[in-house]
Amino acid sequence: MALLEIKQLKAFYGRSEVLHGIDLELNAGGITTILGANGAGKTTTLRALCGMVRTRGEIRFAGKRISNRPTEAIVGTGIAHVPEGRGTFVRVTTEENLALQQNSWVSRE
Repeated sequence: MALLEIKQLKAFYGRSEVLHGIDLELNAGGITTILGANGAGKTTTLRALCGMVRTRGEIRFAGKRISNRPTEAIVGTGIAHVPEGRGTFVRVTTEENLALQQNSWVSRE
């Protein structure tokens, strides 16, 4: 069984569909890279996995459906999107950045 399963994933910014039916299976212990030109959808795919954009389709992690769950619930499974450069604080550790991000997600309730 795949650790991460994505079936017909679509993502939206406002009314615009920007991902058009991605299918992907990732097995535990592997290393996967998403490659593409600027604007190809790499970051949007990662944001969709983390519940940071509106999606349709199915996302399963460790056999459990995580599609359409709040970002903070997805973070609780161990999945997170940590942007490079922008959106991080350069004078603190990665762990501190993650804690700050998690606190900001929780405070949106």
